Amino acid sequence: MVENIYLNFIGMIFESFILIFAAVLLVLILKKYFIKRHNLTRLLLLIFLGYFLAIVFSWLSKVFVVTQLSVVQDGSINAYLYNIVEDFRLSEFLVTIAIFLSYILKVNVFEKGYNTVQKIIVSIYGLFSCVYVLLIYENNNDFLDVFAFLIVFIYMVMVYAPFLRRAIESYRAVEEKAYKQAFLSLAIMSFSFMLIFLNFAIDRVFVFLGGPGFTVFYYLAWVSAIAGIFGAYYGYIRPRSSE
Repeated sequence: MVENIYLNFIGMIFESFILIFAAVLLVLILKKYFIKRHNLTRLLLLIFLGYFLAIVFSWLSKVFVVTQLSVVQDGSINAYLYNIVEDFRLSEFLVTIAIFLSYILKVNVFEKGYNTVQKIIVSIYGLFSCVYVLLIYENNNDFLDVFAFLIVFIYMVMVYAPFLRRAIESYRAVEEKAYKQAFLSLAIMSFSFMLIFLNFAIDRVFVFLGGPGFTVFYYLAWVSAIAGIFGAYYGYIRPRSSE
């Protein structure tokens, strides 16, 4: 119990710095969007807002543990809301929404229109992910938690792997420095975002095997999130908004 509180306290401090950095980036992105209201920048703003809120609720879950705040597990709505925050499920839901918005961004940046079959698959899997992370839940069931992380990771790969491929192809195809920088930043974003839930899933596997969690993979996950947001801001949003 003491070890768990200590590890959550370290995680809370770490996520506090991540949260501050993410908030600064979000404000900068918002300022750039208001300077020139570009549709793609709006999409990126919504994507990053989803990730930012995921960090907020992840941080809040650590606060619950450190302050030993708990609710009676009586099946009430209060117990349900507490559980989905405390066990990262609400954060997973927000990330799932951000992934779907990333799919829309990919289509707008790299495609001439939606592929009907692909759109149906991405939409159905996204809906399945949302339903699973919010409703398929059992308190203290580590197996269901590991599976939830894997489901969201698969969705990330489904969306961000093609995003990464198209960004790299576009980076190689153009000569103008500004465009090369923009496509490179989107490649960094998509690659970094894929690493988030890969690292989280690995950390949860250690928990499932009996460890306390908060391995190096937990910290790498949030570093990847910041790398993705910062990469897209520095290389795509900031230059594009000043055009």
